[in-house]
Amino acid sequence: MTNYLVETDFLFGLNAKDKLHPYVRVVLELHRKRRIRVHVSSAAPIEALLVMRSRGISYDKAIRVLELMELKLVEYNVVDYVPITLSTMVLAEKLRSKYSNLTYFDSIHIALAVENNLTLITGDKDLANVMEKEGYSFIEYKDFKY
Repeated sequence: MTNYLVETDFLFGLNAKDKLHPYVRVVLELHRKRRIRVHVSSAAPIEALLVMRSRGISYDKAIRVLELMELKLVEYNVVDYVPITLSTMVLAEKLRSKYSNLTYFDSIHIALAVENNLTLITGDKDLANVMEKEGYSFIEYKDFKY
């Protein structure tokens, strides 16, 4: 069974109105059927909250969205979060120093995947480019084999 790491775009893809929703549903179903195992980046909920708040979403609505994300993940038994360690942050900073277009959170997602031998599922082109250049295991949603 292949182990995958999902990041923030996956959390937003839980929303039926999100462009990644059809792909996220397939990943969730494969996880539920135990054909794959999905792990969530511990940085993803933090990034999701910061994105919502930076877009002017109220505290109450952001809290509700996070609660709904959690309910949907639990519904599909996605309960494994990969913890951030000091070595995660060291690798993340090394990547950021090498790739100026890499965001803070994307560098953490990559570091978590690498440290834990997980294949990262992403829809982020910049993140995918870094993963490819570094020879790290990743798959884009559009290439995910259903």
